[in-house]
Amino acid sequence: MSDPKELGDLIHRELVRLGIWREPAEGDANLESERIGIGYGYPIIGLEKFLGYFDRSLNIANFPSISMLTDFSYAVSYCKYIKKPASDFVSLDGNTDKKYQDRARKALSFFKSLYGITGSFLFYIKRIKKYQNAKGLGESAAVAAAVARSITSCALNAQSSSNEELISRLARLVSGSGTRSVTGGVSMWLSYPYINERSCHGIRLPVDQRKIHFGAFPMASGWLTDDAHRLAESSPFYGRWMAEKFDRILEEIQNGFTIENLLKRAQNEMYTLNSVILSTGNFIQIPESLKIISDLKEFTARNSALHYTADTGPSIVLMSQDRSAIEEFIEGRKEEFLWGKSPDKPPDMNRFFSEADTFFMENS
Repeated sequence: MSDPKELGDLIHRELVRLGIWREPAEGDANLESERIGIGYGYPIIGLEKFLGYFDRSLNIANFPSISMLTDFSYAVSYCKYIKKPASDFVSLDGNTDKKYQDRARKALSFFKSLYGITGSFLFYIKRIKKYQNAKGLGESAAVAAAVARSITSCALNAQSSSNEELISRLARLVSGSGTRSVTGGVSMWLSYPYINERSCHGIRLPVDQRKIHFGAFPMASGWLTDDAHRLAESSPFYGRWMAEKFDRILEEIQNGFTIENLLKRAQNEMYTLNSVILSTGNFIQIPESLKIISDLKEFTARNSALHYTADTGPSIVLMSQDRSAIEEFIEGRKEEFLWGKSPDKPPDMNRFFSEADTFFMENS
């Protein structure tokens, strides 16, 4: 395998050559005690997928990845700054579990060190879903983007809090997939071993997502994405997947990021990701999702306009440039199916403001 850093640097140079690369702003702190910042985030579905971190302390992945934004759910985050040190606190959907505090502590420690902040931040986060329960529909990306937008609007000046590359960089500290949620549409997260941390963020690609019709079969599972990262890296096939990933993304750049190629890759990547995990003796899919995949294999053998994919969960996403191909497959099926679309505006971010304000008053 060629040196991942050399290949990553080559991808970086190609993005610069295409004129779609922008360096993030440095950002300047503008702290006001009791100020409340608000942010939102939408989920993503992986096209060129990723698993495995080169640096878990900074959430730097082993290779780049590509995704598209969806509207199957959204997250809203409210962030309040207080001068009292060591008092950071997070509420997610009304829960204040220790795991949320631990995850926030790592990200906040880095953020505060960047801007010399000694006070604390309180977060009130809500997720709104179009489904009851599902795994593999990118909720963590939505939360990460919402949190990053809310803390920048709370703690940084106006120019910094509107810089997508900076917000994407900061979202990475919560969840790597949040990088691509921030930049939206079809985006690449540039990440690879020994990348300059400041350059490790999302980049919007020149792809018109409005031409992609898609929808999902939401399915629940007890599978945890954090487990998937650890397991994938232990797979005997992981190194091969990592090596091929750089080649495939360079091919996408050379081919101009065509929609059909990206959708074909998303389908192939689902099988690769599942194979890597299966080689560790673990299963992502459930009987219900396997039945859908089996039917899809039969259907797509006669209708190649339809493509499908799944991330680290059994929820299956159908994609096509021809909506009728999806309609034909789902006709008569009993499973729940959700049509999606590319979000083109923020959700109602004031919806839970009074709840957040009460939470802040009780926990300041």
